[in-house]
Amino acid sequence: MFGIRTEAADAGASLGLIVLNAGMLPNVGPFRLHPELSLALGDTNVCVLRLDQSGKGESPMRADLSPADAVLLDYDEAFAHLAAHGVRETVVMGLCSGAVDALRIAAVRKNVSGLVLLDGYVERTSRWRAVHLRKRLRAGLARARRFLAMRPPEAQHERSAEQRAGEGNDDAILADSRDWKLLDLRASYLDVLERDVKILSIFSGSFYPYNYAGQLQEFLSAGPMSAGLREVFFDDADHTYTVVTHRRQLIALIRGWLKEVFDV
Repeated sequence: MFGIRTEAADAGASLGLIVLNAGMLPNVGPFRLHPELSLALGDTNVCVLRLDQSGKGESPMRADLSPADAVLLDYDEAFAHLAAHGVRETVVMGLCSGAVDALRIAAVRKNVSGLVLLDGYVERTSRWRAVHLRKRLRAGLARARRFLAMRPPEAQHERSAEQRAGEGNDDAILADSRDWKLLDLRASYLDVLERDVKILSIFSGSFYPYNYAGQLQEFLSAGPMSAGLREVFFDDADHTYTVVTHRRQLIALIRGWLKEVFDV
């Protein structure tokens, strides 16, 4: 296994933050998000490990294990490494597929105390469909107004078959190679909340399955257990937080949450 450990300000820090890969990107994450976060935590008592999971970045694939089993073994080795440096509990962080991996880990590993999930798993609710329909109608009206304000072109080019096939295929970004049957993700959310695992769940405005604040809470219907869940919606941010202002806000949010919840 390959990873990069950023030492805490206090060499005896007991909390470790394990940052998983975002998709197939290496441990630096999208546009070096993960090193920036590690440096921002440099004055706290958090030891950060940016991990290359097996088959990603510098870590070789575990050919004899299923992806789900490999995720758990990766975590076990990462935790053992941090434990050798005094870490006793961990927070696991991931973006997109990394968020799903983090939830899988927390569901079956009792030494996970917290999760930071960026655009993690959420189901589309009836309210999501209503909001989505309103947005589509507004967009359609805006296109119609622009069309009526324009002079008709002298000639129109026939759209290709590929262009026509791609229209309206919003679900394409949901495609993922993972087998969702490996784990009941809603049950996993509820299990970890019942064990008092703290969750910071952050969604961006460009994440298609999520379109209103509080959607995850509504999907889980966790009741009193949801006290350990903080849900934040950056409705104007993109999926990888490429805008500097959004990235700074994201890092400040994660840093503040860790300091508040884990007293670092």
